[in-house]
Amino acid sequence: MQRRTHLLSIGLFAASCLAMPVAHAQASPLPKTVTLVVPFAPGGGADQLAREFAQVLQARSPGSTIVVENRPGANGAIATRHVARQRPDGATLLLGTSSTHALGPLLTPLDVDPVVDFSPVTVLADTANVLAVSAQSPWRSLADYLAAARAQPVNYGTFGTGSSAHLYGLILAKATGAKLEHVPYKGSGQAITELLGGHTQSVFLTTSAVEPMARSGQLRPLAVTGAARSRVFPDVPTFSEQGVKELDFNGWFGILAPKGLPAAQADHIASVAADMGRQEAFVRKMVGQGYDWVGSTPAGLQAALARSIEVYRKVVAENRASLGN
Repeated sequence: MQRRTHLLSIGLFAASCLAMPVAHAQASPLPKTVTLVVPFAPGGGADQLAREFAQVLQARSPGSTIVVENRPGANGAIATRHVARQRPDGATLLLGTSSTHALGPLLTPLDVDPVVDFSPVTVLADTANVLAVSAQSPWRSLADYLAAARAQPVNYGTFGTGSSAHLYGLILAKATGAKLEHVPYKGSGQAITELLGGHTQSVFLTTSAVEPMARSGQLRPLAVTGAARSRVFPDVPTFSEQGVKELDFNGWFGILAPKGLPAAQADHIASVAADMGRQEAFVRKMVGQGYDWVGSTPAGLQAALARSIEVYRKVVAENRASLGN
């Protein structure tokens, strides 16, 4: 396993966006050095999100240095296990996601508990999933798509078997009676390439993956997951708006810590995340990367985690054969 650790310098963005006046700066409640563990390789979207947050957290935590450490592998299990075993003193944080912290442990049980062994801190951002077709497709709406899929099987590509997008497709099929056939790919890019090449009929992918091709007019989004429309696709109705209430939830990215994190530290980190959501320039930047910024309280992440586990547990139990378990 390769590990890369980066000390983060405070860039102009962090300074201009959220830096506090020096005269009013207070000592950080965080330790001198804080390691934010990311369960993905450097360079990806989640890694970038973590680094954006780490920069601002450092700017808002005088005397503390935030280090991002990548521990990829085993769908997040390596990073999750490592963080759970650290002291709850604020020196180690985890970038958790609905996929690595809720879905992953249901598919491959860990020797640590994603709920019992962690303190929730904040939901950083939501990421909706999008059902999209090629711009050349005859299906111009979700209703068109479902009508066709009830008449004969329609396939959909995702970024892998057992992925959250795979589950969304299973939920959609069960809720609507559509005959949907899953086609797993090694990544979102490959799924989109195959769709544009006419080898698949649709894709279920994250907003960040679909947005560039939708903006260029090559893909047509039909519906997004979540209780409200995504800022990334404000003109695309949700599944819920179109009668599929079962898909009224999104994936999320959040910060967690070993169980027992002091409340003062959790509240400080959550307040920084909340403040970031009040900066219009930052929110627009996140939308451009495919994320809807949230910046929740610790209770907000606790609720999001519980909801994800509840939904995923039911779907996994009903579809273990399809999920490869």
